[in-house]
Amino acid sequence: MIAKINELLKVTFFLLLSALLIWKSLQRPRVLVVQSYANDFSWTREIDSAISRTLAPWNYEVRHFYMDTKKHSSDKFKQQVARRVKKQIDNWLPDVLIAVDDNAQSLVSGCYVNLAALEPAEVLKLKQRLPALGQCYRGHEKMKIVFAGVGAEPKDYGFSGQAHIGGILDPVDATFLSLSLLEVKNQLAKEQLNIIAPVDDSVTSTFNLKHSLRELARALEPLAIDIKYPVTATFADWQQQIQQANRQGDLLLFTLYHTVRCRADKGSKRIAPRDLIQWTLANSEVPAIGTYGFFVEDGGYFALGVSPLEQGSEAAKMAVDYLELGILPGEQPLRTTHQSIVYMREHRAKKQGFDLPAVYRNFARATGNYLKDCRQEQGACRTVLVPDLDLYCQS
Repeated sequence: MIAKINELLKVTFFLLLSALLIWKSLQRPRVLVVQSYANDFSWTREIDSAISRTLAPWNYEVRHFYMDTKKHSSDKFKQQVARRVKKQIDNWLPDVLIAVDDNAQSLVSGCYVNLAALEPAEVLKLKQRLPALGQCYRGHEKMKIVFAGVGAEPKDYGFSGQAHIGGILDPVDATFLSLSLLEVKNQLAKEQLNIIAPVDDSVTSTFNLKHSLRELARALEPLAIDIKYPVTATFADWQQQIQQANRQGDLLLFTLYHTVRCRADKGSKRIAPRDLIQWTLANSEVPAIGTYGFFVEDGGYFALGVSPLEQGSEAAKMAVDYLELGILPGEQPLRTTHQSIVYMREHRAKKQGFDLPAVYRNFARATGNYLKDCRQEQGACRTVLVPDLDLYCQS
């Protein structure tokens, strides 16, 4: 009899313990990280890594969703993936949504805006571009939103006056980039430096042109540096701009080039970014630098980029400040990037016609962003095959 009672007590204990663990798990704050792009994109991976490191000590339940809107840029795909994200939000009810990059804002975050906090005229204007603005807010009033990697201004998504929405912007570091471009100008011995900076037709590029790239152009003007930003939707557009740079430019500057397609229609094949840069480096006659680290990963020599680690860690800290201290994201100061990262590739300096001071190289080495094409022990450099993009687009 005693044995049966002991057995019953053991079973009861384990059942109660299991119930307690399940209850505790259900009580853990939930954080949903929605990335605009796929996790094979280095920018996305590094932001993810920073978010995970910052949230790790807090034992939150964290899930990730990758929208993959760089590779699939058609409106049909974007609407489909937006519905999938919203369905996950409906089913899982996260406490905090961390939305990264501009597509996540236009396709997801904007749907959870509280229209009552906006002026009617502003709502009408925003709905012309964001038809789903505010449609998801009802029933999700408790969810807080933190944005990161955003090139637009908060007002561009209706985030003004939204106590439940806040985040960090990622403008190009105009000051540091201007100084670097002045160094390039001096090394190339140019009285006037003419820069061609082709951009793709993505949502992010549209807002970059409206905000941070315009600021960069203003900063460069007193330095006798002129910069033009032609929008290139297709490979034919891109070829034309590279040829234009060969004839009239002194330097190519690359920001975003990830949605360039074979033809103008949105359903046309997208050209892989690495292939586009490899083709460009083989066919351009002027030096080229980038404003994001992935340009160097794709084969370029030098990039001075926004730190994805800062974007991820600051967004995660804002989520923690809300979950642990109760400070709403919109009540926290709007943050902007303060850290720039130097990326360099060895053995391309001679091909560029200039070599930046050693401090750049040392910075890139110290942060693990100094890439090598050559193995010293073998005395040989890796050969890169130039893709035939005309053939690719014809197939």
